[in-house]
Amino acid sequence: MTALSYLQRFGDIELAVRSNGKGIPFVWGHSLMGSMQVEDRAALWDWREIERHAKVVRYDARGHGNSDGSYNSEDYQWQHMAGDMLAVAASFATAGSGNRYLLGGMSMGAATALEAALQAPDKVAGLVLMLPPTAWETRPRQSGIYRRLARISGLFGAAPYRLLDLLPLPIRQDGRSQLALNTMKSLAQANPLHVQATLGGAALSDMADQGQLEGLTVPTLILAWEDDTAHPLSTAEALASSLPDVRETVICRPSDTTAWEQAMLKFVRQVTAKKTRRKKSAVA
Repeated sequence: MTALSYLQRFGDIELAVRSNGKGIPFVWGHSLMGSMQVEDRAALWDWREIERHAKVVRYDARGHGNSDGSYNSEDYQWQHMAGDMLAVAASFATAGSGNRYLLGGMSMGAATALEAALQAPDKVAGLVLMLPPTAWETRPRQSGIYRRLARISGLFGAAPYRLLDLLPLPIRQDGRSQLALNTMKSLAQANPLHVQATLGGAALSDMADQGQLEGLTVPTLILAWEDDTAHPLSTAEALASSLPDVRETVICRPSDTTAWEQAMLKFVRQVTAKKTRRKKSAVA
């Protein structure tokens, strides 16, 4: 049974939050201009098996979905979004899990989770980076795209997205196409000023220097798609070579994300089982 979302205040913002399962919290962030609903409709994977090993906590990022937002682009930079993720995680952390949690996300959510882990590495028991976005050398071009889209939203509001939503566009049944389709449909209903600010924040964002990543000793799983310019393999490969504890990098076709689901379940079981063994040995 799917849990319902509810609004919860974290500092200056109210975020829509949903949780299901039991165990250590696994806080998940969605993609840029996405939401929990967009992910559910795209149906890239099934959370139910993972919920047997962790309490899956999902939320709509500020300015997305059913969450509140501001009209200031700087509020949507990854380092600020990471603060929201850490606040959500802290609200679910318990003494039973050592006040620690897993973090993960897709695209913007992956970048947010990575930044959050850099801000609070001692609290993060594991990190899942799905579709890491453009970064470093590939970021300027993508930032330019976001700036142009932000200007369009400022000039025309939601009208272009509503027009696209009405057109009978041919859509493939693969995961990437379904994610794009459902994101576009959500934009047709979104607050244009939030869209403009969010895209502006994405244009201002980039990942931390790779030298900083070399000191992040958090168990990490990386999941990527073949041939995706918005989420290039070069980012996933650079992360795999920079982060010191990458357990696995799984690259699959957008038409088949079964390997992702299996790898994520394996990783969560591995990290949570390791934690349990440590706790038992300490008691002994």
